[in-house]
Parts: sequence; C-alpha cells; structure tokens
Amino acid sequence: MNRFTTRTSRQTRPATVRIGAAVLATATAATLAACGGNGGGGGGGSQSADGTLTIAFDADAAPTGYDPLLYSQRQFEFFASLYDSLFVTQPDGSVEPSLVTEFSNNPENTQTTLILREGVTFTDGSPLDAEVVKANLDRRSDPDLEAYGSLAPGQASEITDVTVQDPRTVVITWAQPQATPEQNLADTTGVIVGPTGVADPSSLETTPDGSGAYVLDEDATTRASTYTVVKNDDAWAADEWVWDTIEYDVITDPQSLANAVVSGQADIATQLDPTTIDLVQSRQSTVDVGGTIVGFPVIDKLGSSNPAFGSEQVRQALLFATDRESLVSDLHDGSRPTSQFFPEDAPGFDPALDEEFAYDPDRARELLTEAGYPDGIDVDLTVLGQPDEDAVAVQSQWAEVGIRLNFVTATSTDQVFAAVRTDPVIFGPFSVGSNPAGFVAGVLYGGFMNMQQAQEPDIQSALGAALGATGDAQQQALTDLNRAITEHGWFIPVYEDVTYAGYNADSVSEPAFAGTNNYLVLSAVQPAS
Repeated sequence: MNRFTTRTSRQTRPATVRIGAAVLATATAATLAACGGNGGGGGGGSQSADGTLTIAFDADAAPTGYDPLLYSQRQFEFFASLYDSLFVTQPDGSVEPSLVTEFSNNPENTQTTLILREGVTFTDGSPLDAEVVKANLDRRSDPDLEAYGSLAPGQASEITDVTVQDPRTVVITWAQPQATPEQNLADTTGVIVGPTGVADPSSLETTPDGSGAYVLDEDATTRASTYTVVKNDDAWAADEWVWDTIEYDVITDPQSLANAVVSGQADIATQLDPTTIDLVQSRQSTVDVGGTIVGFPVIDKLGSSNPAFGSEQVRQALLFATDRESLVSDLHDGSRPTSQFFPEDAPGFDPALDEEFAYDPDRARELLTEAGYPDGIDVDLTVLGQPDEDAVAVQSQWAEVGIRLNFVTATSTDQVFAAVRTDPVIFGPFSVGSNPAGFVAGVLYGGFMNMQQAQEPDIQSALGAALGATGDAQQQALTDLNRAITEHGWFIPVYEDVTYAGYNADSVSEPAFAGTNNYLVLSAVQPAS
C-alpha cells in the first residue's frame, strides 16, 4: 500500500487526486571509495536548558508503526533519530556514507561493494553485519515497502542480487549500470533495520529496532500525538547528536502548527502552510527550499481510457494551454512557474524549456487540430470533495483552447486511488527534490505514474545514461531526460512550490534541508550559539 503525503500551498486546498508528494525515489552520484560519519552530525554548541529539542510536524510521523521502509524519504526527518542508513544526504545535497565506511563499483558499474562500519549495535542487541544488510535489502520485492520502490524488480535501480562476501562486506548487483549507487541507498531507502525487526516486521508496529543515536521513550509517547526519543549514550554516533531528548509533536492544523513555533512551544515547525509564513516571520525565523513540482502526471499515455492521450500532440497541447504565470501570480506568490519536471536547483534543469513550452494557446489549438481533434477533447479528473483551486484555474485556461476538464466527484478514497489507473491525468504536488533521475526511475517511469508500463525510448535511454554515468556525461543525460519528459508530454508542470520550516532562533541555529529535498537534516540541528 502506498503511503502518500500531501502539501498545501498559498491557500488551503481541498482534495483533488493529491497522490504524489511523498514518493521520493532515489538514484545517482560517485564510484570512488569514500569515508564518512553519520551524515550532517556534529556536536558542539551549548544545549538548551533541559537538553530537549521539540519539533512540530504537520502529520503523524509514524501512522502505521516504526518500520521506516513503509514510508517515503520525507519521513527520514523523524526516523533518522532511531535508525541509521547506509548513506545520508547532507545539507549541501551531497550523499555521504554512514553505516558504510568505504564503497566502490566494478568497471561496468553493475556491482557495488560496501564495507560496513564496525561497533554498531541495534536495539535488539545484535551487531551490524553483512547478513543483516542483506536481509534488509532482500525485502525489496515487498510491494508494501514504499522506500524500496526504485530498487524493486523491474525498476530502473533494480537490485538483482545481494551477496555476503564476509561479515563486513556486501556486494550488490544491479540490473543495469549504476554509476552513483550511494544515492540509491541514501536516507530512508538505505535504512537498516535490526535482525529482530527484519525477521518479524509486525514487531515494528510497536517497537523500533534501529541502531540510531536515540531510542523510543514509550512512556512519553502517545501515537499520533507526541513521539519522544532519548539519547542512547552507547550508540556508535551518540556523540554526533547534541540533544538529550527529541520530542516530535503532531499538529495537523496549519494555524496551530504556526502558533507552536511562534509561541515557543516548538523549537522547529516543519511543512508550514504558506498562508502562515507572514505570521511566523513576524515573531520567529524561517527557512525554505524548492524541489516540489505541482502539476499533472499523464497517466494514460497509451490512450487506453481516453484515446486522445495516445497522441503526443494532444499531450503537448496541454503544456501550451497552461498559463502558469497568471496562476502563480493569482494564487501562489513566491512559487515559480515552470514548464519542466526538474526543479530549478536540480542537475539537468534547463531554462530553455520554460521558454520553449511557455503559454501559447494558439499553438495548443494547432496541435489539437493536427492530432485530429479540431473540436477539442474531454478530460476527466477525479476529485474528493471540491476540486483544488489550482485545478479550477487550469480548467478555465484549458477551456479556452477546447480542452474540457471535467471533475468527477469520488464517493470514497478507494475511488480516488483507483483513478490512478483510469483517469488520463491526476493532479498534485510531487517532491522531486535534488535527485530527479531517482524520482523518474522510481515513480514517473517505473512507478505508479506509469502503471500502463508505457515505453518511450528517449526517456528510457536518457534515464539509463543518467543512472550509469558521472560528471559531464551524467549532466548531459539529465538534461536530455528532463527535455524528453517535457517534449513527450509525460508530465504537465504548473509551478515549483516551496517548503517552509519555522524555527526559534533563540533556541536553535538555522536548520538545513537535505539539499533540495523537502526534509531537514535532523542530525545537523544545533542549539543557538
């Protein structure tokens, strides 16, 4: 079962088919051996008076228990305290070893050898070794495990074999070349669960089994309300984490979430609603990051449910029919209109695409006529409740060129999720982050956005090149991949959204996002100096 998270933007949003923002798949960056610590950690600084860091989340951090692999990358902001990963993303967006001390690829980039850290133990008392890493990665075919989407059979970063060479050495074999395997195994995707949790995943519903610097304080934890973790001084990376206790408060109401950091109830509040930013900034400080693309994934690329969508010209017509500039100006001050799937700060971003596929209603009409639809087309979009204000705005824009967007009201959430297989398009925010090739591999081409298993040689070729290359060759492949997605109309972007976090500068220093991903590097949070 996929676990989706949603975001709001400049105004509170009712539910369209907001099926996207959570699935940060991973994939790509370096073949040389490397060394490193528990990513982004670093002691120093004086703690707050009671040594407690309080973080307010906009959603339940662990709604189905403490198996981190059931969740998307964003949940690493919580699970990083309880679990360690093979690799972790740093504030600058680079990926560094954590449970790994060295790694290397074979010349063909089809096998990766990992050397594991010594002296690591899990909550169940077992040591980290190659067998437990293999046991974790051997779960990759379980469809319930959100984090393993890109590693699963048939995906672009598919693992075909995991071999234990000796107690500290694991050899991973990939289905196709992976020049930068560390990005495949970073953060949530690379989390290693202890032997007890792997042997009996149901035990993780109530009891974490990690090697992280903290353990769950069950007496101070109320599920769906407050999660409290306390420092395990015996953990291998304990010295790299400053706080004695971290408390996570779940506050789902946007105004209450903002009030928590404004009043000092929380040191940090994550995923703030943009409508509350002015309030937070009037009393506290904020940080923000892009990387979330809001738009319409084209689901029916074969024309199975709507024959018009089998035409690339029709899909391109949707691109030219979308007036992104006016939509952002009217509804999303601070966001960036975009005609491409890759975020502005991600490798492969191409400013030329925003010019080439800018709003051009005349061109949209020409393309519809060339495709054999001079009278326009009908497009169904399933919504739960009232349609999203963005979708309503786009409905009006598309109508001007003869694209009739019809909202179909769902009577259940099951109908909403079924729409991923039946509607020609869905709509929502998608946290593409700083590794768009990984998102393409695990979601857009190899995941739920392509359940028809449509094939597009340009996309497939560029994706393979992006995953299998480094340096300038990888940069060119990413640029080619970005262009191919746009030119073939696999995604209709509208704008790049911004994720905000508020913080109390009197208690903590400025927190950092994991590159352009929309989650914070928890281990990097320091007390105010």
